[in-house]
Amino acid sequence: MLRHKINRISEIKKEKLSDFYKKVYPDRYKSLTHNWKWWYKVEQKEFEPLILTTEEKIVGQAGLIPLDLKIGEKIIKAIWFVDFVILPEFRGKGYGKILTKEWMKICPNQLTFCNDQSLRIFEKFGWKNNLSTKRLLYPINPLKLLPLLKRFNFSFSRKILSGFIKKKIKNGLSINPYTIKDNFKIVTESLKTKKSINNNETAEIIRDEKWLNWRILECPYNKNLHFFEYNNNFALVNVFSKNNIKRINILYTYFIDKPNEEELLFLIINWAVENNIDLIWLVSSNKKLENIFPKILSKTLNFATSCSDQNISEILQRGLSDAQGIDSDIDSSLHVD
Repeated sequence: MLRHKINRISEIKKEKLSDFYKKVYPDRYKSLTHNWKWWYKVEQKEFEPLILTTEEKIVGQAGLIPLDLKIGEKIIKAIWFVDFVILPEFRGKGYGKILTKEWMKICPNQLTFCNDQSLRIFEKFGWKNNLSTKRLLYPINPLKLLPLLKRFNFSFSRKILSGFIKKKIKNGLSINPYTIKDNFKIVTESLKTKKSINNNETAEIIRDEKWLNWRILECPYNKNLHFFEYNNNFALVNVFSKNNIKRINILYTYFIDKPNEEELLFLIINWAVENNIDLIWLVSSNKKLENIFPKILSKTLNFATSCSDQNISEILQRGLSDAQGIDSDIDSSLHVD
């Protein structure tokens, strides 16, 4: 192993960061190069991503996003482990363990959505895994998505499309979203009606006005964000095109009228059909919403946590009460150039 050095990201020159991101995140490197201060919330000086270098060359990064969690009546600081990556030619040499060990010193409460490879590293440090959250896909235009669905045949795709049309006819209602950029006040007023769903059994992410300003109003891509609202239930979505596929990423949902929470999703589906959307994407642990999506296209996510306080650790291991697509880096496509 070469001699290494670990720095905070603010200590690294922009040109070096850009070269590194171009290698490890070819779809996102421009966005990360220009917007990492926003994305990692580096104004909170005590919480800052770490960069590992050898011989002045960036070898790896352990990113983070700080957040506040509510457990019962207690509010604690925590950090998402995000954008954790080592250059391919330096993997298997122990650099991932080195970065993880240093990263864990930043804050005692840590959480992440991660792949299996990263999970194997985290488990060596005692992290616990929860499998209650799923990434869901709903292909509205299967013929256009055949490269994405190459392991499914044409008849299966037609059945999916037919199901969407039936939902559209059955629902019979329509809805139009607000654009976030021009209607931020409407969005904030709606979110003020949101009541805490937290108890002593699970942790809840605090999404207050400060969080909204950072994640939505200050977002460099907020022109793509839209807000659906129906019967006091609402959804924040990202509408964008990539590789000639137009998609909706449902970033955040909140349901006051829980008995009819599926209605809002059906209305979004209807709007998507009418507006030539090809794909809907959702991350959720909501079982009722999961049932709307084809199970064959769902993927279980690793939600891993670590905490030095045993009581808090046990609660975090149960998962978050409101984990969504807007959390962590699981909606990295929001930041694709």
